[in-house]
Amino acid sequence: MIDGSFDLKTSMTRSTLAIPQTISSSKRSGFTLTEILTVVTIVVILLGILIPSILSVQRKAKRVESEALFGKLITAFTLYRKDHGAYPDLSGSLKDGDVVIDLNNPDQWSRFAEIMALSNNDGSALENPENKTLIKSFNPKLKRYFDLQLSELEKVSGADRLVDAFGNPHIYVVVDANLDGKIGRSSLPGSEPKDLRQRIVVYTVDENDDDFLEMKSWDS
Repeated sequence: MIDGSFDLKTSMTRSTLAIPQTISSSKRSGFTLTEILTVVTIVVILLGILIPSILSVQRKAKRVESEALFGKLITAFTLYRKDHGAYPDLSGSLKDGDVVIDLNNPDQWSRFAEIMALSNNDGSALENPENKTLIKSFNPKLKRYFDLQLSELEKVSGADRLVDAFGNPHIYVVVDANLDGKIGRSSLPGSEPKDLRQRIVVYTVDENDDDFLEMKSWDS
């Protein structure tokens, strides 16, 4: 009797002690509202720090890509002048001895693509370029001065145009047509305070307030 009573009491005591432990364990298995809000707040703060950094890196990468395109254009015009002693006639605007070429202008872009890249406006190769009037006049040796890539083109108002890495088609090339060794300030965007001692420059403008980054080759 004594042993049986003792065992029963011991068993009851153990069972009684186990119950609160089980309840206490179940209470601790979830997160409190305060804990959840704390985690959400931390995530929001981290996103606020990371997103601007990611966007900044992307913007810098696009700027570098655009500068590479500018360099490619300058090289193309430089090589053409060395071969022909003058720049190609792309129907640009004459300003104080300089010629401003608007690559978003349909006629000027078409002439550039044909003469400098031996291609059509959409980047496809010209068929029988030796029979083209412009080619005969301005590039009879059929030398490709500008290697036009399809990735550099975008549809602008339904037509293919050369764009920078930001998607801006408003690209201008200014050449020192009178070969005096400088680009006059009248041929440059309005904010330029003086002439540039350069033969060829490239710049972009945000003409339609599309939030494009305006770039200048001489600021690179």
